[in-house]
Amino acid sequence: MGFLFYDLETSGLAPCWDVPLQAAFLQTDADHRLQRELVLRCRVPAHVVPSPDALLTTGVTPAMLEHQPLSHLEMMAQIARILADCKPTMLVGYNSIRYDDEMLRASLFQTLLPPYAASMTGHGRLDVLTSLRAIVMAEPEAVVIPRDAAGKAVLKLGAVCRANGIALSENDAHDALADVRATRELFMLLLDRAPMTMATMLGHAKKSGPIALMEPGEPLILGGTSRLTPVLPMIGSPTNPNARVCIDLSLDPAGFIDLAAQDLLARIRSSRSPVRQVKTNAMPILFAWHQAAHALVDPEPDHVYRDRARALWAHPTFLRQLALALKDQYADREASPWPEAQLYSGGFVSDADVAACQRFHEIEWKFRENFTAWHIRDPRLRSLALRQIFLNAPEALSPEARRRGQDWMRHRLATEDEVPWLTIPKALARCDELAATIEPGSGAALDQIRAWLLQRRDALPQELEEVPALAAS
Repeated sequence: MGFLFYDLETSGLAPCWDVPLQAAFLQTDADHRLQRELVLRCRVPAHVVPSPDALLTTGVTPAMLEHQPLSHLEMMAQIARILADCKPTMLVGYNSIRYDDEMLRASLFQTLLPPYAASMTGHGRLDVLTSLRAIVMAEPEAVVIPRDAAGKAVLKLGAVCRANGIALSENDAHDALADVRATRELFMLLLDRAPMTMATMLGHAKKSGPIALMEPGEPLILGGTSRLTPVLPMIGSPTNPNARVCIDLSLDPAGFIDLAAQDLLARIRSSRSPVRQVKTNAMPILFAWHQAAHALVDPEPDHVYRDRARALWAHPTFLRQLALALKDQYADREASPWPEAQLYSGGFVSDADVAACQRFHEIEWKFRENFTAWHIRDPRLRSLALRQIFLNAPEALSPEARRRGQDWMRHRLATEDEVPWLTIPKALARCDELAATIEPGSGAALDQIRAWLLQRRDALPQELEEVPALAAS
């Protein structure tokens, strides 16, 4: 299996509401020989307001947002083809599982492309940042970790690279190709400096690795962002088929083992929860006991953990009460009313709708509105399909659908309601905040962003229906 290193630069930090604007890919074979590099850039979609902070950080100007050869839809289609053409491969990024993968999945979903193309087609997913954290906890002498004035570890890609002799200047950081090249070099350095820990993390890049390690139900060592914890894998998660429920063995189970489900749930929701859910498909930091028990902070003697594990397995009612408690863990969570935020709450897309979405992309724009009405059954996808037609070929819509699209666009960009995405009024207010604290050399760039936002606001249609139909499923 070869490796596909990738990085995204985005309009902001919220996967449901922001989009990739730049994507870089670097492909190697199984022996790490470079095969190709590719950089894609797209125009910002008309319904997205990029974060002024993100634009200032990346140095992207309004002109760059509007004068790229690809639309957002076209770039996402190219990314989907790249992921399909190179499978199976090991997808590698830096902070990719928590951020880039989520951003990619959300944009694929919103453009009616396969949202799980990076995780359900034979690919492995390796996050170099997660691997680095595992090494820092288990083999702290293997790499140099920079620290801030307070002594706290700094794990930003550029800082870690420079501390270990890898060139990535502050000016180059946040350029997708520069970041992806640096990620590859850091990955190679970690393979050389900490081969045993990296072998473990590579094994966890597919969910079969952590599943096999947890299957015997023996005590293991679980890593968080900065600390290792002794845990006991017990039951599958009632709410996530890709997660296993583990119990924190650093806590005495006598304090919760006899609780009924309702009381146990209250304990789980407290700051002293004994439960750790391990997502097998998200490359957890998980070690066999002999690999990392030496790195526990303030450890108990090994026999204490073993005794606690035996007590948990032997208890006559704990497993059932645990399952009942976790079954209701998210019962009071409300689903989002916005289709772009319903990827996880609305269930997997059916095979029929997968086929319909593929056909949606193949036919001419003028046929897509009618096709959507007759062949796409998922209400989320129907809303998203109409949005894509409006964003890319509004002339192909019926007059009524085009009017609803205009209403949706104005609401999306200019509403004063409390909404989870960035609007033009919110972005202008943020520009005011930044103007008071910004470095002198960035004032001109901020002025350009403000002027562009005002221009977009003034270009909006003036009339707005009370209910923006394309914003609802």
